[in-house]
Amino acid sequence: MSPDDAESDSDTTSSAASSDERSSLSRRQLLGLVGGAGAVGGIGWFRPTWLPDPITDWLTTMYPDPPSNYVWQPPVSDEHADAAVANLEETVEQAKQLRSQVDLDSVDEDMRFHLRGSPAGGHLDAAKEERDARERLFSATYGMLFAGEAVGYAKVALGEEDPDARLERGRELWEASDAVADSISAYRVSDPGRDLGYLYAIERQLAFVRISSNWNGTSVGGDPDSVDEYSPHGLANTWGSQLQAEQRLENARHYREQYRSGLGDDPQPHRERLDDALLGLLAETDRFPRRDQMRTKLEDELELDRSSPYGAARWELYTLCFDNGFRFYGNDLRRDLTVLRVVKTGQALLARQAHEYALEELGVTPADTGYDSGRAFRAKRRSMRDFRATRDEYDSNFAGVVANEAASIIRAGDVSLEMGDGPAWKERVESAVYYLVGAGMMRELGNVVEPVVSLDTN
Repeated sequence: MSPDDAESDSDTTSSAASSDERSSLSRRQLLGLVGGAGAVGGIGWFRPTWLPDPITDWLTTMYPDPPSNYVWQPPVSDEHADAAVANLEETVEQAKQLRSQVDLDSVDEDMRFHLRGSPAGGHLDAAKEERDARERLFSATYGMLFAGEAVGYAKVALGEEDPDARLERGRELWEASDAVADSISAYRVSDPGRDLGYLYAIERQLAFVRISSNWNGTSVGGDPDSVDEYSPHGLANTWGSQLQAEQRLENARHYREQYRSGLGDDPQPHRERLDDALLGLLAETDRFPRRDQMRTKLEDELELDRSSPYGAARWELYTLCFDNGFRFYGNDLRRDLTVLRVVKTGQALLARQAHEYALEELGVTPADTGYDSGRAFRAKRRSMRDFRATRDEYDSNFAGVVANEAASIIRAGDVSLEMGDGPAWKERVESAVYYLVGAGMMRELGNVVEPVVSLDTN
């Protein structure tokens, strides 16, 4: 019998308030306690509430997390990654060459600060040293923002800023992103579970291109008619964000090549299925309270703060389960990126559905004054049990993309437990919230994935 099957997760026995505080164990004492690994591990796995809280906290963080390889990402070729690194290196050299022409005594202190830094913020060195193509591409794409800003600041200092050219470049990048989006707009698929993952990867890059292509790198869809008034910071930020947008556009094209090469001889358009799925997900999500409504309930109706286990749990659930960020994916910036919108809306719906499940499984009441470490351990164990079962049932590129948020939330539970700054019970109950929200999302994953990947039109 596995440890996961050894104990019912309905056991919500809590310790007394005194056991809710961490024991003051030295490293040597801790090693002594875990030295008899068989005994401690066995007790902790089967009856975690029997162990001292610091030991159970440690066991919780040691329990396996969702594997990163389940959260699917398209492969990156060495050639594409190397080209991105070479592009970053050229931009760094351009920044250095321009800065060498600047008389630092002729500019103000703020400008000198920006001109003295490393053009790529260390990301060029990281990209060159990384052997994995995906990590090289990540470092190169990220570093381009800083290298581009260095070019921008040097251009301003030399009087070569030309803001109108930046405005025009933003329009060109937007049009280029439109062209890529149009080229996949029929959403043809041979294997939906596989191909929709690639389509999501393409559209995700395009969304970044649109965000960062316009003035100051903070556009939400607007396009100014002129840039008669600008700040040096705004221009430098625009230069950097646009160079990064250029790299993201190349990333989108790279993923599009892979998507197209995988299609069979007779791929079928999936657009109508996706449109219907999006409308259904939006309708289901609108059945839940909106974020502002839930906040009003917690503040005014329940009068809760984070000073008790119940209040801390309810506020953490509110934060994780009622984010309204998905609604911004319906604006002009991303309106035509349907696969991206399906994923983000689906994740928002899964989080809302997980709210009641997590609250029930937490077993915390307004009268509680503590939260036993063993309950946090069981919450993580439950989350991983559900994660593994769902992963085995829905093992596709697209399922991995949708499950990304749940996997990230489960992993974040460890961070909360290790880096919390409140009383021990607060760290434990908030970690348990993360674990159980992730589990609740995974339990409902099929309801988002199946309607989209199914080829059955009846």
